[in-house]
Amino acid sequence: MDLVHLISGRLNLVNYLELCTPTTGNYYGEIKRWCFNTARRLMYNCPKGFDDGLPVDFKILGFDIEDAIEKLKADTNKIDICLVDGWHTYDYTIRDLTCAYELLADGGVLVVHDCMPPTESMDSPVRIPGSWCGVVYKAFLDFVLARNDLDYCTVNLDYGCGVIVKNRALLPFQSGDNSALLDNWFAIRNDDQNAFRFFMQNHAELLRLIPAKAFVRRFKPRSIKRSSAVKGGKEAGEGALS
Repeated sequence: MDLVHLISGRLNLVNYLELCTPTTGNYYGEIKRWCFNTARRLMYNCPKGFDDGLPVDFKILGFDIEDAIEKLKADTNKIDICLVDGWHTYDYTIRDLTCAYELLADGGVLVVHDCMPPTESMDSPVRIPGSWCGVVYKAFLDFVLARNDLDYCTVNLDYGCGVIVKNRALLPFQSGDNSALLDNWFAIRNDDQNAFRFFMQNHAELLRLIPAKAFVRRFKPRSIKRSSAVKGGKEAGEGALS
């Protein structure tokens, strides 16, 4: 949430969406909703009677989010920042990334949790008890590496927080020519065990990994009007990251 608040403040993003399930995500209670024009939550795989005391704008019993996505697309308040922390299988993660990206206004941002699982056990493609990153890292890489209409990096924070910017090159974190590395990734990605080992050996370059403090210092896009909501000389959320 500190990352969401920091990015929102510096890019003047005002419409927030959290895409989650009852067991993944669950950061909505930390969002400073008064800082946004709209702050909505889409929760799927949600049992009847679920209530955590916070609003759920789109509560979905199963995994089909199509109707909710269509309603959000039709809304005049276009999403410009979205936290994606849904069900961590490959198919649902790539679906969530695609749907959330389609909702974004140009220049909008996706923040994607669990892009850097620390151990192979947490990389399980099926739900496991306890901490579960699933194969978010694989879906994240497949999504960003296959497109040319975005910019991205990953902040080395809390199992890796991917940052994707739509239709705008704002992140001064690009690496050099890594075409051979990307070819190797796409050649091995279907072999789960070898893909994870390859990822662990090359994750910094694949993810465009950046330390949290460096992100705070360097993420200052000059082409976007900065928010006036500053406390103690820092953007909202910056203190905890720095």
